[in-house]
Amino acid sequence: MSEQLAQMIIDNYVASTLALRASSSVLATEAASSIENYRSERMNVFLSWQNAATSLRELPMEYMVRAVIAIEQITA
Repeated sequence: MSEQLAQMIIDNYVASTLALRASSSVLATEAASSIENYRSERMNVFLSWQNAATSLRELPMEYMVRAVIAIEQITA
């Protein structure tokens, strides 16, 4: 596996994780009339994150560690 492909997988996982966290905080500000839209969007974000996590699990451990470090740096 190329370094470039591994980095793309890591970047995708990090972006998906951040999107999932962001969508968790949106519910508190959403109006009741748009709950169905929220649920649909949240499901899409979750599925994107799940796919990214599955791809990440295929990488060697050193790349998984990079993804965790990247997330910690962003959220710190």
